[in-house]
Amino acid sequence: MSRIFISSTHREREIAHELADRLSCEGLSPVMDSFEAEFADQWLHHILYSVKSSDVVLLLMPEDDYERKWVRREFNKTLKYKLKSRSILVIPVYLGRNRFVNPSSEQVSFFLENESYSHSTKKYSERSIEKLITYLANVPKVDFNLLSSRDFENLIIVLLRKLRFFDIEEQGFGHDMGFDILAKTKTRNPFGGNSFISWAIEIKYNKNSRADISSLKQLSYYLEDRSMDVNGVLITNGQLTSTALEWLEFNEKEKRTSITVVDGIKLKQLILKHPKIVDEFFGHRGAL
Repeated sequence: MSRIFISSTHREREIAHELADRLSCEGLSPVMDSFEAEFADQWLHHILYSVKSSDVVLLLMPEDDYERKWVRREFNKTLKYKLKSRSILVIPVYLGRNRFVNPSSEQVSFFLENESYSHSTKKYSERSIEKLITYLANVPKVDFNLLSSRDFENLIIVLLRKLRFFDIEEQGFGHDMGFDILAKTKTRNPFGGNSFISWAIEIKYNKNSRADISSLKQLSYYLEDRSMDVNGVLITNGQLTSTALEWLEFNEKEKRTSITVVDGIKLKQLILKHPKIVDEFFGHRGAL
C-alpha cells in the first residue's frame, strides 16, 4: 500500500481531509500533516524527517505571499537530491487557480480550481480533484520490476509516441551503436518555420540496480561526431550511480555532448500522465 503524505497549512485542512478521504477509498494510505505558513522555509527539512522512502508527498499551496516566496526559490540542491535518492515524489498542488508551469520543468504539479468561495468554506472543481486522485491511485501500479526487459522497451516506445516522437527506429540485435532507438521531434524555429530534432535514445533496464557510467559514455562516444544535430537520451528504470552523476555534471559543464537522463522517478511521472499506458502495461499485473 502506498502512503500519500498530505502537507498543508492549517487553514487548508478542510480540502486536505477531503483528499485524504478520497484516497482512502482508492485503497491508498493518506497521512495528514499541517504546518504554519510562516515556517514554510523549513518544510523540506521537515519532510526529510517525516516521510518514508517511496512515499508521495502532496504540498497544498494556497494563494498568498507564502506560496510565491516558496515557489520562486529553487529547491536546495542537497535536499532535492536526498528526496530523489529516497524515491520520494513531491507534488505541489496549487489551490484556487491554474498556475503556469514551464513545460521544461521536471516538477509534476496539479491545481484545484475554485468553484465557489465564502468566508466559511471553499469548493473546488470535481474535475480537477478527480484528475489528481486518478494520478495518485495509479502510482503504486507502476512497478518496473514487474516487467521483462522487452516489455520495458515496448513501454518506452509507446511513451515516445505519446510524447510526439516520430520516425521511431529500433536499432535491433547486433547493431550496438551506443543507443537503442533513433527518433525525431518537430519544433518551431525562431524564423517561424518547423525544425526537426534527432534523438539517439539508450534504454537501460536494471532490476534492483543503478545505471552506471558505461551507458552514458557509450552514448557520448556516438554523439561526439554528431553533437550539432543529434541529442542523446538515457532512459532507465532506476537511478544513476554517484560516479555516473559526477560524469554527467562534468559533461554538461564542458558542453561536450547533449545528454538528457530520464531516471526511474522522472519516467514514472511521465507514464502517470497517461492513464491508458498505465492500464496497458500495469493494469493486469496486480501491483497493488
